[in-house]
Amino acid sequence: MYILGLTGGIASGKSTVSAFLKKKGAFVIDGDIIARQVVEPGKIGLRKLKEAFGTKIIKKDGTLNRARLGKIVFADKKQLKRLNEITGPLIRQRVEEQIEEARQLKIRLLVLEIPLLFEGHYEKYCDSVMTVSIPHEVQLERLMKRNNLKKGEAQKRIKTQMSQDERNRRADIVIDNSKQVEETLTQVIEWLIMNKFA
Repeated sequence: MYILGLTGGIASGKSTVSAFLKKKGAFVIDGDIIARQVVEPGKIGLRKLKEAFGTKIIKKDGTLNRARLGKIVFADKKQLKRLNEITGPLIRQRVEEQIEEARQLKIRLLVLEIPLLFEGHYEKYCDSVMTVSIPHEVQLERLMKRNNLKKGEAQKRIKTQMSQDERNRRADIVIDNSKQVEETLTQVIEWLIMNKFA
């Protein structure tokens, strides 16, 4: 089984590349989905977050108020570290379980889509790492639009992640997502052909 790590900054276009790889037959483990699953009502993750950040981060229906938690952690590095210390091990455990499940199913190409792939040292599970790269101004604009954020808030969120230059330097494959989506996907097709997955 070949494991391709897929990463990129917030609002860089990872999901587009991931969906395309899935369409081409890859099995995708989505770190964002797992991050949501580990804090669902009744899960230990939500209980630990409630203990750490108080009931103000819980909605009336018992689910996590992501917007409120986001405001807290993106305004304070210590609080973000606290959040990652709670959810990080739970996410990793589930990722490892899913990698093992994929092995049992004899999957040929497994895509590990993790936003903080290098920060969380998930590259150790991967045969190679692909990162999706876009100019900072485009990223900022997309994030503001997508999450309905003011410029300052969006910039804070981008700054909590590894710099794009550093991510590009560490990755084996850099996908330029600054132009049309077709051009982005052509680069992905080239990688699939080169590695005999097409």
